[in-house]
Amino acid sequence: MSNSKPANLKECFTNWYMKQLKAKPIQTKALTSATLSFASSVLAQKLIERKKIDWSSVIKFTIWGLISSPLSHFWHMILERTFKNVKDKYQVWGKLLADQLIFAPFINIAFYTVLSILDNRAFKPKSILIKLYFDLFPTLKASWKVWPLAQFVNFKFVPAQLRVLFGNFVGFCWGMYLAILSTKKSN
Repeated sequence: MSNSKPANLKECFTNWYMKQLKAKPIQTKALTSATLSFASSVLAQKLIERKKIDWSSVIKFTIWGLISSPLSHFWHMILERTFKNVKDKYQVWGKLLADQLIFAPFINIAFYTVLSILDNRAFKPKSILIKLYFDLFPTLKASWKVWPLAQFVNFKFVPAQLRVLFGNFVGFCWGMYLAILSTKKSN
């Protein structure tokens, strides 16, 4: 007879998730991000904006979640390699600066590009450039109020294999903000 207690549901899920992260990191992160993007879009529309759910918008944000998480996965790999020989006390700051000055503009450009393509059902450079002209800088300005602190915590305290997941949870709230912003702009 074993004295070990059966694992609770949280432990079982955590163990399963960690195994999935190890076996299939990109797919696991993409599906996690898509799920959280889906939920943040629905919650933004239903609870915050108090309107009927626009399922096309939910689908767009879910697709964005599938795309953004692999991008973040590879970005974190680049950061780890780039800053591996930097003294510990400078690693976090180096990663943070690179993240905010390189990746933040890139990921926001990618976001508006993907949304524009999904809105127009085609790649239309003119409409993408117009969207970027009006929305990129305000979005970056708003993101710089949230993401530097979040990424500081992420780079300083979160194990490397869980950094995309941490970003996904911050992104859950950020996604609600973007969902509200994008629906207001398109109305």
